[in-house]
Amino acid sequence: MRTLIVGLGSIGCRHGRNLAGLGVDVVGFDPVSSRRAAFVAAVPGAETLETFEAGLEAGCDFAVIASPNAFHLEQAVAAARTGLHLFIEKPLAVSPAGVEVLAEEIERRGLTVLMGSNWKFHPGPRRLKCLVEADALGRVLAVQAIGGQYLPDWHPWEDYRVMYSSRAALGGGVLLDSHDVDYLTWLAGPVRTIACRTTRTGTLDIETPDLACLLLTLASGAYGTLQLDYLQRPYARRVHLTGSRGTAVWDYPEGRVRHYEAAAGRWHEHPTPEDWDLNQMYVDEMEHFLECLIEKRATVTPLSQALHVLAVLDRARASSAAGGVPMEVA
Repeated sequence: MRTLIVGLGSIGCRHGRNLAGLGVDVVGFDPVSSRRAAFVAAVPGAETLETFEAGLEAGCDFAVIASPNAFHLEQAVAAARTGLHLFIEKPLAVSPAGVEVLAEEIERRGLTVLMGSNWKFHPGPRRLKCLVEADALGRVLAVQAIGGQYLPDWHPWEDYRVMYSSRAALGGGVLLDSHDVDYLTWLAGPVRTIACRTTRTGTLDIETPDLACLLLTLASGAYGTLQLDYLQRPYARRVHLTGSRGTAVWDYPEGRVRHYEAAAGRWHEHPTPEDWDLNQMYVDEMEHFLECLIEKRATVTPLSQALHVLAVLDRARASSAAGGVPMEVA
């Protein structure tokens, strides 16, 4: 198979290395020559092109859209019109405007789509998913989550002030950088209403929001809270599920899931395997995408889920602009 990777920053390079390791021929495009050079150095056997249009004509089977958020939709539509299957890094787009064009192209051509969702391939969230599906927690009543990292620590090799996350024109901001809405709805179901407040605290020299607090009502009747930020030191990523028969807590930095079985009155520990490597979830994610593409079956995060996540983020921004008023999610 042959892939076009669009956007050769850190995640584009990671996907390129992993796909090359899986036996896929890799072609990369980025308008910045230094990134193209770094990509060739990092990905064995890769070639790069100077224009996106040349990439669309390079005889590829699928495209990996790993460019800044603001370009996802336009590039995905162009790739779909060329008949390329799509792996699109989150978010699907910066707003719902125009997504129906992409949806029509995907449906008309029968394309396979996966929105980037690497945390669904991490042992922690996968353990939570197993507990929920096995009814080990009973009915999920509430979910609390936090996802935060100090932005200057994210890519220490570059000036955080010029990263896409810091720039409104590139679709940055803590809401659009979030994987958390995706995996929370995977665990607990779709969102019905959302109230949100976002702010730029002034702690960082950026033009996008660096803190968001969300209050969710899920279609199941459960309630949820989510804090997202670019401020957290040290890095934090946690999920706490409250169920009618127990509790489950995943703490990524601690490297474990803890499950409280109320009937037995005891905790169960599920540590992340000591030999588990962070990159493995990205490899597993790509293997899943390739298998779904070959077998012509739906991915774990198909277009329908990507559209729901985008709708939640769009309503969250609308809620924040209205002072935190709850908004219905279509």
